Amino acid sequence: MQTNIAAKLYPLQRTVDRFVVNRPSTMRDQEGAPIDVVIEDISETGCRIRSDAPPMIDDEIRIGIAGIGIRSARVIWNDDRSFGCTFDDALTANDVAMTLEAATLVQGAFEKNGIAAAPETRPADELGPRAKLLIIVGAAAFSWVLFLSAAKAIQFLV
Repeated sequence: MQTNIAAKLYPLQRTVDRFVVNRPSTMRDQEGAPIDVVIEDISETGCRIRSDAPPMIDDEIRIGIAGIGIRSARVIWNDDRSFGCTFDDALTANDVAMTLEAATLVQGAFEKNGIAAAPETRPADELGPRAKLLIIVGAAAFSWVLFLSAAKAIQFLV
């Protein structure tokens, strides 16, 4: 018994160009949880993102895009490790050019439930490497001033 199966292929016609970026970023899901992702490509209307845990179709997300900031989007497809989303507000050609030239976004002030997230801060008892270096250099300079002052005082007395 022979079965004939016919399929019609429809060409996918894109109205805007996509640009490969392969840039790490941070995405926030509907609950506001941060998720490390890689933006694989971007266009004026959306982007393709690689993630270990892709969101579900129709989920609302917020994605940090280097050079232009944080954008809201809706997931329109997903597979095992990638998903595609469409931006709520389309990017301009200038926005796309800015993200192609920009450095990777390191930190963004994402919003959760309409409230801007507080910037990341260090605990009060933890100093950064620059502050530690300045303290060491300042203490060494102060020690030399004390030493030279003591030497002058001894020389004056003798």
